Amino acid sequence: PFQEETKNGQKGDIGIEYLLNDDIYISWFPLHDGPYQIPSIEDKEEDEKVFLNDRQVLSMFWADWGRWFKYQPLNRVRIYFGDTVAMYFAWLGFYTKLLIFPAIVGTLVFAYDVYSVFNNEVISDVCTSLHSNHTWICSACDLCTVEPLAMYCISTYIANAFNNGGSVFFAVFISFWSAFFLEFWKRYQITLAFLWSKADFKENQEPARPEYAVTCEEDDVRYNPITLRWEPYREQSILKTMTAITVVIITVVVVIITLISIIIYKIAVYTMFQKVSGGNLKPYAQSIASVSGSILQLVAITVLSQVYAWLAEKITLWENYRTETEYQNNLTVKRFIFEFFNYYGSCFYIAFFKGNFAGYPGNYTRLFGIRLDTCGPGGCLGELAENLAIIFLGKQILNNIQELLIPVIKTWWSRKKYNKYQGGRDDKEAIAISMTTPWESDNDLAVQENLFPEYLEMVIQYGFATMFVVAFPVAPLFALLNNIVEIRLDAKKYTELFKRPIPVNCMSIGIWYTILDYMASIAIITNAFVIAFTSDFISQVLWKFDRNDSLAGYVAGHLSVFPEGDCKYWDYRDEHGKPDTYWWKLKAVQFIFVVVFEHFVFSVVRMIDLLIPDIPEKLEALIHLEDSFAREMMKEVIEIDLEKLEEMRNRVAIKKRQRLKYT
Repeated sequence: PFQEETKNGQKGDIGIEYLLNDDIYISWFPLHDGPYQIPSIEDKEEDEKVFLNDRQVLSMFWADWGRWFKYQPLNRVRIYFGDTVAMYFAWLGFYTKLLIFPAIVGTLVFAYDVYSVFNNEVISDVCTSLHSNHTWICSACDLCTVEPLAMYCISTYIANAFNNGGSVFFAVFISFWSAFFLEFWKRYQITLAFLWSKADFKENQEPARPEYAVTCEEDDVRYNPITLRWEPYREQSILKTMTAITVVIITVVVVIITLISIIIYKIAVYTMFQKVSGGNLKPYAQSIASVSGSILQLVAITVLSQVYAWLAEKITLWENYRTETEYQNNLTVKRFIFEFFNYYGSCFYIAFFKGNFAGYPGNYTRLFGIRLDTCGPGGCLGELAENLAIIFLGKQILNNIQELLIPVIKTWWSRKKYNKYQGGRDDKEAIAISMTTPWESDNDLAVQENLFPEYLEMVIQYGFATMFVVAFPVAPLFALLNNIVEIRLDAKKYTELFKRPIPVNCMSIGIWYTILDYMASIAIITNAFVIAFTSDFISQVLWKFDRNDSLAGYVAGHLSVFPEGDCKYWDYRDEHGKPDTYWWKLKAVQFIFVVVFEHFVFSVVRMIDLLIPDIPEKLEALIHLEDSFAREMMKEVIEIDLEKLEEMRNRVAIKKRQRLKYT
């Protein structure tokens, strides 16, 4: 009957979903233990005891904002909400605790960066030198005019704040920190799985999803050697898999098209502000275009993320995976690939593409007839820092607002839906029922179907705190402050605003660990390329090496002349536009730095992985001890069974002899 069409037009619904769509049931969920509000002791007798339910205990000692510096009661969380929720909060607490170290180091590096700009010769040459107002820079767009070098003072300040050895040190530090974080979390995760008796949980023990089982034919079965049972099984459809991959590729292309649109918008805004107000806004044209473009990018990211979340869920349901773990893993991969391009696409463009493929005066590269935008003197590091700050901080603010508002909106919608089921009951009867039955009060709460949004938010944040950290060293600090709020905010949602989730077995954070591991490797590569190619750190070091540790004449030496326009541009070319000898020398040093940096960091990270055992020594001893006890108990059981078998055989032999005696 589950394959029949329901009266509401839904076909193929399984089990409880079929009954819900037929309005036989309104909802289904585990009940909370009672209200979360703490009872008042004013009306109690002096000797009368006040007992708190588990929900009130968690609300008082875990979800309270004043407990932000306290350890989380993970065992109570696990008992009340289940393994998956407890494992998420264990990971979030562990990640937040370890963020303290990069937050402190990043803040110190940022303070050093700010201090360094006051004695920077490059900034002095661009902003305060006599020739800066008489050195004309070629136009940054087709409709723009030449500008004095001093117009790029603000962007030069921002970019050169990070062109120092502190950025290299912090890039190396954050790479090592990521390795230690993942290794120690792996140890902590295994310890929790052992303490929660989940260390021996296997995915083969997981039953098939009802949606999957009902689509299998009678001969679509296989024998499970773990559960010793026959279970529904059939090969995954290649057509469905290829279709899903195609959808993911199309959505990534949509993200790229959106990014191109933002680039065109920035060019248009820059051109417009070059012309308005008689040129009074020229010094701020680049900053206005960059900031407004980043804000628009943040809005586009938020909208596209919501649309793709719906699309990815529909596609994964259509693929129909066998177990809940397979379903969640494939949904996670689809959404994360999209979100990776969605959130980090603009950062990759600014860091590695903008300016590098724009061409030079007299030979500009064009897209759909529009000239590509370029970076000013000093490179794109300043714009990358602005973009990171807006998207990273804006994302955190929007997520916190959503986490507060969405449960409230869902609760309002749930109450509105519930009103239609009251039928002929008058208001007093409905109010009396809702006040006296816990299932009516819990029904008004919002539903958190899974932990994917929570993990995705934190993993995206982890990417911002590790990748491109050279351009925004205070990212770990803002991540730490956000997570201190996030832990209590999520705890409050689960104890007060959400229905109680269905407990699910788990022994780890699943595929999210693999994603974090890949992101740590990507962070090493991106930071190496940002230092070498996006910033001017290598260029300045090479200049100092050739000129007795001095940056004198650095700006003038890095401005190439365009004879036809009587202006200069930031590059290393001769009068005919061909790269000069210094350009080839610089590129060689930059590539050597990337290779040395990556090999050194990856080697140390690999060494950390090998030196730190996955299982703590004490835990390994406990596991061996437990296995020994299990073998001894099994041996005793077998011996008892053998004794009983021998005793039974003796009884049978005695009875046979007695029969023979009387026959």
